[in-house]
Amino acid sequence: MNRHFPPKDQLIMGIHAIQELVSHAPEKLLHLFAEQPQRGGRKLALVELCEKRKIPVTFVSLDTLTQMTGSDSHQSVVAHIKGRHFLTIKEFLRSVENKESSLVLMLDQIFDPQNFGSLLRCAECLGADAVVWSKNRGSDLTPAVAKASSGASELIPLLRISNLAEALNQFQEAGYEAVASLLDKKAQNAFQFSFSPRTLLIVGSEGEGIQPLLVKKADRSIYIPMEGKVQSLNVSQGAAILMAQYRSQISR
Repeated sequence: MNRHFPPKDQLIMGIHAIQELVSHAPEKLLHLFAEQPQRGGRKLALVELCEKRKIPVTFVSLDTLTQMTGSDSHQSVVAHIKGRHFLTIKEFLRSVENKESSLVLMLDQIFDPQNFGSLLRCAECLGADAVVWSKNRGSDLTPAVAKASSGASELIPLLRISNLAEALNQFQEAGYEAVASLLDKKAQNAFQFSFSPRTLLIVGSEGEGIQPLLVKKADRSIYIPMEGKVQSLNVSQGAAILMAQYRSQISR
């Protein structure tokens, strides 16, 4: 039976994530699979919205949705989407060559799907132009990642590449300043930091951090000073603060 399911990398799950996609990019949705909704509620509203947009809807069991996604966190709804187009670095750089400023978020060793999804959500909300990560050094796009991103995984340009160090070189050659986010007070204070208009912001996992080669290649490093007793932030929280700092400076 599993062979009839769409590939997992073409599935997103969760009511909010699918609602965002229906609202902002309905052309990407091919089919909605859902448990038969009861009267009222968000699930029925989503089904009715899909039907209004002429998106096919099929009612299936909860077990079928769990088998499709490999997860029981689907909130009784799963969407089949068009295959994602991952940009090459050359394609992306051509798309922003006339922009005065550009922010790109580079992810290194982000293995937790929830963190990966949250980072995509933060990047989209805070106006990053793209997210780049290595398909060999972290989580890939799964239904769980798409759910955690609240649909941002389908709205922000994505670059899934092989070699982050090589990618960093290409961004630097295109005029981006590479800034590594570190838990190191030898780095520059984020609240006294002056961002370049074109910035490649590199973040790593809370456990592994950023690989030494990327830190070495970065133009500058940055840290967020802590005032409380807890001396670390979730990676998506930290990235959100830094991207907000960038956006605040560039929009002045």
